[in-house]
Amino acid sequence: MKTTITLLCLALGLTASAKERNAVVIQADFGGAVMPGVVFAVDKDTPVFTVQPLIELYNIDAAARNLVYTAPVWPKGTVFVSVVDPGVGTQRKSVVLQTKNGQYFVSPDNGTLALVAAEFGIEAVREIDEKVNRRPGTEWSHTFHGRDVYAYTAGRLAAGVITYEQVGPLLEPRVVTLDYPKPVIEHGTATGMIDISRGHLGNTACLIDRHTFEKLGIREGEPVVVTIRQAGKVVWEETVPYAHTFGDVPVGKNLMFINSSGYVSMAVNQGNFANKYNIDSGRDWTLSVRKK
Repeated sequence: MKTTITLLCLALGLTASAKERNAVVIQADFGGAVMPGVVFAVDKDTPVFTVQPLIELYNIDAAARNLVYTAPVWPKGTVFVSVVDPGVGTQRKSVVLQTKNGQYFVSPDNGTLALVAAEFGIEAVREIDEKVNRRPGTEWSHTFHGRDVYAYTAGRLAAGVITYEQVGPLLEPRVVTLDYPKPVIEHGTATGMIDISRGHLGNTACLIDRHTFEKLGIREGEPVVVTIRQAGKVVWEETVPYAHTFGDVPVGKNLMFINSSGYVSMAVNQGNFANKYNIDSGRDWTLSVRKK
């Protein structure tokens, strides 16, 4: 009987001590092992992952797009950290967004959270209380909140050291939005802002979603005329095939395709389109496509 009770107590002890740890996923516009190290220091059993490749420096639009691309494959409870923070140390708020699908996003509220909030819905937004959730001994530091506040808060939340309610005060359920120009169709031509370029693969993607593109009535395999402009000036134009995938064209040839996020994109089969043609992204870069 005594042995049975002892074994039962041991089992209960093990159960009670076992903590459920959620993953921390980090994206930033700089590299290094500092932020994963902060999470690891909070609890060495917390799984930490870093999104690669790096986000372009200061590009909040790219941070927002990459976050909404990455998040859907991760389970409920995952804690994301996004640090693209050109306003670090200013009056922008440091927050943790809880979405309706049960994920958490730790970031400056500078537009980075706009797309995940729209895609998954806002359950709550809390401002990080830095008197409680700041890495000890860093009160003097004002330019590395990714290390001192965001990674530290994310590690504590993921490991169960704090609850979501202990992050800080509850705010209004909204985040800073991004004024993305919507795609337009005029005279059989669809035009959208180029929001991704210069990545590891060098593909150039624009904000013409697949549903908008389908309104042009173009079928896979048909030729299309693609025009790229910077500040309204044509910098590149060519007739290319609307391809199903890269291998539909010979190596080194250009193609237009719908990428895995569902947007019109340009690529070179086994090449780097953005570097080859010096194509960038941002509010003054657009891509237009029409049937040949």
